[in-house]
Amino acid sequence: MKNRILLFDTITDGHHPDYLIHLIGFYSGNKEIELFVATGESFKTQFEKRQKAEDNAWGDNVTFLPIPTEKIASIHSKPIYLRSIIEWNLLIGMAKKINASHALLMYFDYYQLGILLGKKSPCPVSAIYFRPNFLENDQGIYPRIKKWMLSKVLQSGQIQNLFCLVHALVPYMKEQQTRTRIIPICDPIKQFHVSNSEVIAFKNKFNVPTDKKIFLNFGYLDDRKGMEVFIDACAILPNEALTKICLLLAGPVPPYYEKIIEAKLATLPALEVIRCYGYLPAREVEICFEISDVILILYQDFLNMSSVLIRAAMANKPSFATNTGMIGSLVSSNHVGITVDATSVNDVAGELASIIQNDISYSVENLKLLAEENSLSSFLSTIDQVIR
Repeated sequence: MKNRILLFDTITDGHHPDYLIHLIGFYSGNKEIELFVATGESFKTQFEKRQKAEDNAWGDNVTFLPIPTEKIASIHSKPIYLRSIIEWNLLIGMAKKINASHALLMYFDYYQLGILLGKKSPCPVSAIYFRPNFLENDQGIYPRIKKWMLSKVLQSGQIQNLFCLVHALVPYMKEQQTRTRIIPICDPIKQFHVSNSEVIAFKNKFNVPTDKKIFLNFGYLDDRKGMEVFIDACAILPNEALTKICLLLAGPVPPYYEKIIEAKLATLPALEVIRCYGYLPAREVEICFEISDVILILYQDFLNMSSVLIRAAMANKPSFATNTGMIGSLVSSNHVGITVDATSVNDVAGELASIIQNDISYSVENLKLLAEENSLSSFLSTIDQVIR
């Protein structure tokens, strides 16, 4: 009898389509697997747009179960506690409908109340926990409630396996009275080989300078990404140092925040800036990392892991990062870049001046190891070994 695996996710932006695409590609054509993909109806269009450029496969054994856009919008507009229950019950309904042998909830973070109060699953369920929003020793009222609710979910038997991206919290979860298997998992990045001609064309298109250090700020460019502190730090550097810096901004930026950033940049005409705003094709993302000298991860109030650090490792580039959370710990302990108090303009400026003058000392071997540990094949094999 074939394994009938259901992938379920109502979010269709950010990293969510990537994870689905990775798993679809992994199971496509596997005669032992019937794969069902339940997500927003816009996903199939996204997949097809990216299919050729990213060499994505959609085998005959893959069935799409589109959730109407209006239905998702209605669910997402509800308070999180209601949304949690509604979406969990929707997952259970789909699992029953297709007689799933295993369901994979792609985003566990919002579902804990639904798991506790919603319907019982007809099949084993695994889930991916992206960002546990508590610290192990935090005694605040909300973190305590979150930890209590998580412990109840782990005892409920509703979740068979919980894949956790935040490895630092795995030991804490395992210490709980749990019927759930807790499994650390990496944040997967798919690498693409880009040709010399593609790199040259990109450099020509954006007039990339050859005589400056290129600092890349990549991803969803909002107030978490530390762009303001970096620009403010540049503003207090000597002009001689400033003329050696090129800031590459690559990724979608909310309109309101673009105005804030552009207003700051307007006061600093000596700073060269390359703007690659909006969604970038995977191959252009690869090029952005390849042509950069330093990867910026000056995140504000962010304690978890970032795929940007993994991309930096895969491109063999050092990071200039926050000294807090998992990012700070990994960068400093593995010697793959330099860390700083990312909330301090003066501290960032001081380290930035040092980078301009002396470069960054880092371990090439540790970058390679970090990349291997977080490879796409590692992510896929970890899931596959558990869900079938």
